[in-house]
Amino acid sequence: MSGRHRWVVGLATSTGLLGLTVTSGLTILANWVVEEFSSPHKVLEEAEMTWDIPLVYTEPPTAVQRPLLFKAVDGTLLRGDFWAQPQPAPTIVLCHGYRIHRTHLRAVAAVEYACGYNVLLFDFRGHGDSDSVTTSGGNAEVRDLEAAIFVASRQAETLPNTIIIHGFSMGAAVALLTPPQPEVVAIIADSPYARSDEILSRMVTYRLHQAIHNWLPWFRPLLVVAPVLANMVVGMSTIVFRLRFGYDFVARPEATFKRWQRKMHAKKGPQYHAIPILLVHSFGDELIPIAHAHQIVAQAKGYNIELETYFVDGHTHCGAYGYDPKMYGQVMKNFLAHCLLQNFPEQHRNFN
Repeated sequence: MSGRHRWVVGLATSTGLLGLTVTSGLTILANWVVEEFSSPHKVLEEAEMTWDIPLVYTEPPTAVQRPLLFKAVDGTLLRGDFWAQPQPAPTIVLCHGYRIHRTHLRAVAAVEYACGYNVLLFDFRGHGDSDSVTTSGGNAEVRDLEAAIFVASRQAETLPNTIIIHGFSMGAAVALLTPPQPEVVAIIADSPYARSDEILSRMVTYRLHQAIHNWLPWFRPLLVVAPVLANMVVGMSTIVFRLRFGYDFVARPEATFKRWQRKMHAKKGPQYHAIPILLVHSFGDELIPIAHAHQIVAQAKGYNIELETYFVDGHTHCGAYGYDPKMYGQVMKNFLAHCLLQNFPEQHRNFN
């Protein structure tokens, strides 16, 4: 074998080994990301809870609060609570964010109950009191919201076709991902992501920065390539997740309106309608940047979806209510008055 031939073979072998090493490393990191992201019943540290309701309203008597146990279409058991008005009224379905549970929305529920709405709070799969099954941060949870909408519509106190979805963070994204339902008249989406892979890449980049800073100093030049490495890891994660669980890892609310159009124009089944959306976001949101809201707005315009925006100058994720509670309430009141028309609750008309 000539020297040149040996050099070519050696180079090819070295390149192959390097490629195998890189692929193996990416696969290990991807498996770690999937495990961290999809394992049920992990809870964020209290210090990471970035949103709250600064104004306190009294919850209704326990006599009008009843527990609910219901199933998603894949058999996952979900738990929730229904707060019933003394007379038939529209029902708001509250959707919590990633790694928290319905208890954190009880203050929100108290405000909305005081406005005259029935309220359904529930835990997504792998959260709170619901079944301990794989979470996906969006796609699988659509089944949970569909089940919650069905259950809400079957409560005696719910006026027909007057369900409102009010989601926060992941819950807002799930609301946008869910196909139009005839019973739903409005969506309030507070701080949703447009694409979950971008959020995942930001999270992985952050973790890589933490890890590299703890290594020896000569590894720190790798910080400049951490975002590229994070994108590669998330890309590999989509493959690992699909092979393991059988459905998509990445959720894309920004692309949801094309699917809405398909659903509404289908010739078979119920007559679906486009659902008006109130999109809420903070300009300084560091967890889900305002650019995600702009992507959703652009897509909605492209498909002629009725969408209003309420953006504030705050810096807290899901912090628009805390930034200006009175204005948040007024914007919500005006939006729902337009959507509900004659079914708009009298209490909300007079609510300050």
